[in-house]
Amino acid sequence: MLKKGSYSLSIVQITSIEEIIVKSLIIVSLLFLQACSNLPANIKNAPQVDTQLHHVLANSHNFKNTPVRWGGKIIDVENKVEGTQIQILYYPLNHYGRPLLDKPSLGRFISISKQFLDPAIYPKDTEITIAGSINGMVEKVIGEQTIKVPVVTIDGHHIWPKYQQIYRPYYDYYNHNHYYGYRTPYVLF
Repeated sequence: MLKKGSYSLSIVQITSIEEIIVKSLIIVSLLFLQACSNLPANIKNAPQVDTQLHHVLANSHNFKNTPVRWGGKIIDVENKVEGTQIQILYYPLNHYGRPLLDKPSLGRFISISKQFLDPAIYPKDTEITIAGSINGMVEKVIGEQTIKVPVVTIDGHHIWPKYQQIYRPYYDYYNHNHYYGYRTPYVLF
């Protein structure tokens, strides 16, 4: 027959072991979450409301000083006395903030930085994500057409590395044939 004291001792031991396991699982899951959050720090904090370019183009006066995180491909970099203007072809962003170039572009916008941004570091067709706030609209002449484009004041930005397709020898495990083809679709350099 078990004594009352030994029975309660084993329940206390089980409870403390369960607590240790639960605490360990929480710590391990937090470490995994920290490892997965590899967003660049300067564009990490997305605005509460995801304002899209077509919303701003439709009602520009409603979005003055609205924070945005937009991205796309650089069209042009122009350095002026006040700072640098980057003209960007807008693309929607994925959950990391990288432009989705396989989606259709919805237009363009201009981002303004008070810093000097070297056109050699920010060449045409470079993928970029901008975090900032809408500062109004400006008329831009494209060819013989005049269009209105939003202006975003840059708080932070990130240049994305290029994807490069590489060819690696592929070994056919079933027929033991070697040939060159796609081993992996993309590798970051």
